[in-house]
Amino acid sequence: MRSGWISSVLVGALGSRRALTGGLYPPQGVPIPPVNAPVSRTGYRRVMHISTRVSASIFLTILVISACSAPSPATPSPSPAAAGYPGWPGGSEPLDPPEVIPLLISNDLAAGPNRFVFSLLDRQNELIAGPDVSAGVSFYDLAADPATPVTTQESRFQWTVEGELGAYVSSVDFPRAGDWGVEVTVERPDMPATTTRAVFPVRTESAAPGIGERVPASDTPTAVTLDEARTISTDTDPNLDFYRLSVADALEAGKPFLVIFSTPAFCRTRTCGPALDIVKDVAADYEGAEVNFLHVEPYQLEAVDGHLQPVVGEGGQPLIVPSMGPDEWNLPTEPYVAVVGEDGTLRAKFEGVAGEEELRAAIDDVLG
Repeated sequence: MRSGWISSVLVGALGSRRALTGGLYPPQGVPIPPVNAPVSRTGYRRVMHISTRVSASIFLTILVISACSAPSPATPSPSPAAAGYPGWPGGSEPLDPPEVIPLLISNDLAAGPNRFVFSLLDRQNELIAGPDVSAGVSFYDLAADPATPVTTQESRFQWTVEGELGAYVSSVDFPRAGDWGVEVTVERPDMPATTTRAVFPVRTESAAPGIGERVPASDTPTAVTLDEARTISTDTDPNLDFYRLSVADALEAGKPFLVIFSTPAFCRTRTCGPALDIVKDVAADYEGAEVNFLHVEPYQLEAVDGHLQPVVGEGGQPLIVPSMGPDEWNLPTEPYVAVVGEDGTLRAKFEGVAGEEELRAAIDDVLG
């Protein structure tokens, strides 16, 4: 098998599961009570299609696909496959398929500090990530020196769904944009250590707002009653406090806030539902604190026969809200969590997977 084995494995894993790329889940929608009052804010338009859906065995594989539906970055990076670095996937020389396959969850990586998230598959496309499996990572600036790592560290495993699904997280500072590689050293109980590699692009600037940048003052939907909240959220048990303020309102209030872009009902990965639940659990610990919590659905929603459904545009694709699009937050995936300081600048961001400890640390930081 040639050096493009990673792409082949992913195509094989996904090609046999056509249901993962078609239709919404659940198809019946989300029931809502009749509400006569209009939703406080609307004004949606079509900007892109987000990749989501449920699959316990390969949910992290699907997160890899989400990059395909992301908006084009402002500064394009060279294609790793075209670079052809010796000893790395995408090169001209044949490489034996490894025992373990890295699945990169983070796709909005840019020069500077980054939160690097990944998981691991075996040759049978089964997830092997867990607290008993260690994963050391070495990062390589491939254009500068594909043989010498820039930095090496031990990644941290964290549960996404406690006891069921999880991923590895590392903090890494990329000094420049370009083609980068990660070598993962995997150690499993009663098995010899093995290494695996992946190549990925690092942009000059993040597609989404970068750390320290002022976030867009998006006019996201709001509600003043629970009935109204159920017309703008697919959460089956919405917390009204998450919908009292728009992002623009939260910025004007001059307090730190956390905003999560996620769709609990219409998701194709196991992370989009639990993501909001995790944030709600964390928010309960900060009741009465000087911090606001917001939830924004990425899809435009409408009531059809008493059920919430995404509005569908040309080609049968769901339409998303303006705040997700390139004129505002320009988010490459969902779920996506942002923690914003009282000055309106982005202090922390979490793409795809976020644990309670990480969120609490970010909130405590903005609260001083």
